[in-house]
Amino acid sequence: MQSVPVGRLRFRPRLIRGFVVGVLCLHLFLFVGARQRIAQGHPDFTIFYTAGKLLREGAGSHLYEPQAQLRVQESLGDAASRGQPLPYTHPPFEALIFLPLAFLPYVWAFAVWDALNLILLIGLVLWLRRSVRVLQLISIWDIVFSLLAFFPVFACFLQGQDSILQLLLCTAGFFALKKNSDVAAGCWFALALFKFQLILPLVLLLVLWKRGRLWIGFVPVSIGLVLVSGALVGWRELAFYPVYVLRSSLAPIEVPPQLMASLRGLVLGWPSLIPRPGGFMLVAVGSILLFIAAAIWGSRNAEPRKFGMRFSLAIAVTLLISGHTNAHDYCLLLLAMVLVADYCFRFLPAEPRRSLDLLVPLVPILISPLWIVLWLVYAHVNLMAIPLLWWTWTIGKELSRRPPSLPAETAG
Repeated sequence: MQSVPVGRLRFRPRLIRGFVVGVLCLHLFLFVGARQRIAQGHPDFTIFYTAGKLLREGAGSHLYEPQAQLRVQESLGDAASRGQPLPYTHPPFEALIFLPLAFLPYVWAFAVWDALNLILLIGLVLWLRRSVRVLQLISIWDIVFSLLAFFPVFACFLQGQDSILQLLLCTAGFFALKKNSDVAAGCWFALALFKFQLILPLVLLLVLWKRGRLWIGFVPVSIGLVLVSGALVGWRELAFYPVYVLRSSLAPIEVPPQLMASLRGLVLGWPSLIPRPGGFMLVAVGSILLFIAAAIWGSRNAEPRKFGMRFSLAIAVTLLISGHTNAHDYCLLLLAMVLVADYCFRFLPAEPRRSLDLLVPLVPILISPLWIVLWLVYAHVNLMAIPLLWWTWTIGKELSRRPPSLPAETAG
C-alpha cells in the first residue's frame, strides 16, 4: 500500500484534543444542569421505564393505554404536570430489555442504563478499531472521548435513549454482510426493529442492491419478535399498535418537526412558510425521489471495496427519509463516518480533493456546540439535515465514479 503522510492524518492533535476536552466539559455542564429534570422523569428514558414497570406489574395488556402510562409516571415527580404521559411508542418486545431495570428506583435505573450504554460504546470502539484500518492510527481512549463529544451520543446519554444499542446491532449486521453472511445480517437487523422506521428503509435498500438473502434471516426473526410482542400485550392490543403510533405522532407532546434532523423536519419545521398539507406532500415526494436515487447510486457500483460507502449511503438516506428522526438517532452516522473515512484513507491517499469532498460535509455534524445552539437557542435542529443531504450527494457521486486505480496490495 502506498505510504500515507501520517502527519496529515494527525493534523494538530493538540488542537483537536483541546476541542474535544472543551466539548466534553460543555456536555458535562449540561448534564449536571439537567440532573433535577432527569430525577423528575423528563428524559425519554421515562417511556422505557414505564414499559418495564407495566410488564413487572403483569399489566402488559395496558402497555399502550395512556392512563396506565400516566399512573406509572405520576410517581416520578413533575412528569405528571404535563397532564398526559410520555407515550411508549416502541414495539412491545423492547420492553423486555427494561423489565430488570423496573425493579430499581427511577434514578438508579437511569444511571444503570447510561452505564450500560457506555460499556456498549467502549465495546463498539474496540470492535471497530480491530476491524477498520484508519482507526488503528488513533488510541482507543482518543476515539472513546471523541465519540462522547459527538452531540447525538451525548443526547443519547442525556435522554437515556436506545440509539447506541441500535448502532451496535447495525454494526453487527454490516460486518456480517461484509463476510457475505447475509442471513446472519438479516437476523441482526431484525433485532434492531425497535426503531423500525430506521431499519426498514435500510434493509430494503440492501435488498435492492442484490443482498436478497437478508430476508432469510430478517423475516423469521421479525415474525418471532411479533409473536413475543403478542404474548406480552395480547393480539388485540398488538393489532391496535399501528393506530396508536400514528396518533402519538400527531399528539401535542410529540417532538415538533423543527427538532427533527430529517426531510420531514426540514420541510415541516417552518409552519409559517410551508402549509402543512402541501408540506406533507413535498416530504413524501422528496423521500421517494431520494430513496430511488440511492437505489440507483448503490446499484451502479457493486465493487467490494465500495461496499462500506454503499452502506454509509443507506444509513444517511434512512435518517433523512425516516418519519421520526431525532438528534440521538444520528448515532447511526458514527458507523457511516468511520467507513467513509476508512475508504478515503485506504483508497484515495493520492486524491485529497475527493477525500475533502467526502469529509467536509461532515464538519457541521461533528461540531457539538452548533447542535446545542440550534437546539437551545434557535430550536431548529432540522437544519442539520442540510449537511446530511450534502453528504448523501457526495457519496452518490463517488459511487458513480469508476473504481479508483489502486496498487495490488490494497485490492484486498
